[in-house]
Amino acid sequence: CIGYDVNDILDETDEEQGIVDGEENSHANISEIEDRLERITRQQNLQLAARKRSFLLSFLGALPVMTITMIIPRIGGENCAIEETLHQEVTILNHSFVLESLLLWLLTTPVQFICGYSFYKTSFYGIRKGILGMDVLVALGTTSAYIYAVIATWNGDPGYRFFETSAVLICFVLLGKWMNAMAVCRTSEALTHLMKLQAKTALKITPTSMKNGKWDPLVDSYEEETVPVQNINPGDIVKVLKGASIPADGVLVHGEMSVDESMITGESIPVLKLGGSDVIGGTICAEAGNGDMKSNDTAAAGFVRITGVGSNTALAQIVKLVQEAQTRQVPIQNLADTIAGVFVPCVVAISFLTFVVWYICCIKGVVPESWYAGESPMTFSLLFGIAALLISCPCALGLATPSAIMVGTGVAARCGVLMKGGETLEIASKVDAVIFDKTGTLTKGKPVVTDMIGTLDDDALARIAGVEPAKMDGNEYLLWLFGSLERNSEHPLASALVSYAEEKLSSYLHSTPFAEPSNFVALTGRGAAGTINGVKVSIGNRAFAQHENMELSEELETLLREIEADGKTAIVAGLNGEVCAVVGVADEIKEEAEASIRTLHDMGIEIWMLTGDSNRTAVAIAKRLNLPLSHVVSEALPSSKVEMVRELQSQGYTVAMIGDGINDSPALAEADVGMSMGTGAEIATEASDMVLVSGKVSDACVALDLSKVIFRRIRWNFVFSMIYNLLSIPLAAGVFFPIFHTRLPPTVAAIAMSLSSVSVVCSSLAIRLYKPKDVHALKRRRRIPGPVAFLRRRGYDRVERDEMASFDSNDPTLELV
Repeated sequence: CIGYDVNDILDETDEEQGIVDGEENSHANISEIEDRLERITRQQNLQLAARKRSFLLSFLGALPVMTITMIIPRIGGENCAIEETLHQEVTILNHSFVLESLLLWLLTTPVQFICGYSFYKTSFYGIRKGILGMDVLVALGTTSAYIYAVIATWNGDPGYRFFETSAVLICFVLLGKWMNAMAVCRTSEALTHLMKLQAKTALKITPTSMKNGKWDPLVDSYEEETVPVQNINPGDIVKVLKGASIPADGVLVHGEMSVDESMITGESIPVLKLGGSDVIGGTICAEAGNGDMKSNDTAAAGFVRITGVGSNTALAQIVKLVQEAQTRQVPIQNLADTIAGVFVPCVVAISFLTFVVWYICCIKGVVPESWYAGESPMTFSLLFGIAALLISCPCALGLATPSAIMVGTGVAARCGVLMKGGETLEIASKVDAVIFDKTGTLTKGKPVVTDMIGTLDDDALARIAGVEPAKMDGNEYLLWLFGSLERNSEHPLASALVSYAEEKLSSYLHSTPFAEPSNFVALTGRGAAGTINGVKVSIGNRAFAQHENMELSEELETLLREIEADGKTAIVAGLNGEVCAVVGVADEIKEEAEASIRTLHDMGIEIWMLTGDSNRTAVAIAKRLNLPLSHVVSEALPSSKVEMVRELQSQGYTVAMIGDGINDSPALAEADVGMSMGTGAEIATEASDMVLVSGKVSDACVALDLSKVIFRRIRWNFVFSMIYNLLSIPLAAGVFFPIFHTRLPPTVAAIAMSLSSVSVVCSSLAIRLYKPKDVHALKRRRRIPGPVAFLRRRGYDRVERDEMASFDSNDPTLELV
């Protein structure tokens, strides 16, 4: 079996270039990422070229051999002059030889020892390390045939035609290796595609003026220079044009960009990036603008301040994870290695035993002479032994796991799932229990305003605020006041209220921007108050409302309790000491969370949810996600999450933990499979076995489903390999010869052996056809049985027409089954 090892390439590079420290090391890492594709591609091309060259040379030697031994005797007829010439005897050094045997000897020898040199070399080093592979069998089989043919040539025995067996076998095995090399190289395309994302150059920006204290490319001058990506450092500003690859990780400081992140996150729709948004190196700028809605400048660009280069970039980390996943061994591979370790010695013993048994049966008269008419007992028996030696294929066993792992991890990376090791696949395929952290995993991890209920009409608002209702909308004015106050607070709930106000008042703020409050006061954990346009605005919890002497009526208390019952935080807002609105803020559930949990249920997986939030919030979220309350744990500390993982494991579950925060890292490490959100904390990513790049819950469904697909393919590869060897070796050894009187030629055995390896690789390549689960397509509908089935289950054998008519088939909420 052949292929290439990325680690070997990197090791060679380290030996050539040495180790660089500090800032030089960062630049070396950038160069390594940039050049790694070229090195891998070069090794692939060299390997393919070597396989192709060896096959073509062997074919040039084997073709005249096949012409002499197979074609001429069949087309020449009885009195063929060429055949008569070939059968003439020539004398060399007082010894007579058949001319045909000398020609075959001369033609086969270069094929055996020049084209077949790789078999001897691999076998030699393999035996030194105690590894017996397919090349040992090929070397033994072809060498046996060659030596026997040489002895027959010297003795004038017709067995010299075994030169044909040796040359043709090597030719076909080299053809199989060439085909196998092309197939195996395709399994690494995911890694190659990831490396292609790395930009080679960048437009580096150097500001030359700064008029308003903050550099603005629309009004300030700058110089731009095209530099190699190795020459950019954190803090540099680069210009990204439409269609260009972002050279490194950074923050968009000016302009707007629509970024294609499909190769990193698996999301097919470009993501809009505004000022302050993080961008990932290697993603593509699909569109760019300067952020001015009135501008028609189609040549605008985005300006990015670099934050990460070299091995610190997201792309470099992804490449590293994919590379490690493709090279780390799966536990099931230990079984394959054990089988392969005893396979070759057993096959050699079976081959030798086959030869001995057939030869003894021939010379003892057990085998009728008619079975081997025209051949000597030695030739007849040796052909069975060589065929049994050559048809066996430990390479198919060896390729069963790594080929599927390489293809599968590449497909996973394309779908936005990074698997840190091949062994993760085997465990993930058996997962039957999933524990979700709530915040940042099932929810967005950022509070948003979900409810805003006004308690005053426009007239009352005008009376309190001193404005005329006819000149403004009451709700807009309230939001404007709230946003003006809370933009001075750093509390997450205040930020949620400001974001909500900015979203709802996007057009209103152009003419009336937020005002600066006077007498601003903030009480930690309670609320804030200030005066805006002569109106005192107060926003906070119940305690703060009491502090501000705002009266909470029974109706308001009921409203607050209803909001809190939904797992939300209730906020009271007042103007001049009178309550004017109640606001509900919650960590919003991700859009795909409910559908993803339902999909996991359909896959036969039990779901638990752990959260550090209060029981009230946990129950509210569980109800919205249709989770049983018995599978919900609230107010959970990091140690509690670890204990929950261990408890489920003690019950026989194979547990997957999915989280995103620092507090989840112990449980992620303790679980059988840890999955972290790519949008979460770095320590959580390091502690996990899989990374869900886009942070979507649905990627967990893809990860577990794809793991099952990959491991199922590995098992099928093993089954095929074992069945092939269990059937082919007895067939080649002649077990069925007494029944069918047909012998499997060694050349056919060699072809079958080569094709078995290629077929295993092609089986693994079929994983590339995998389509990720679309959880949104599995949304639950109100389903009722079809009318016929509905009535038959109740004992009716016939359905009358008027009964059928009672079902409204046009009702879009019904789905007949």
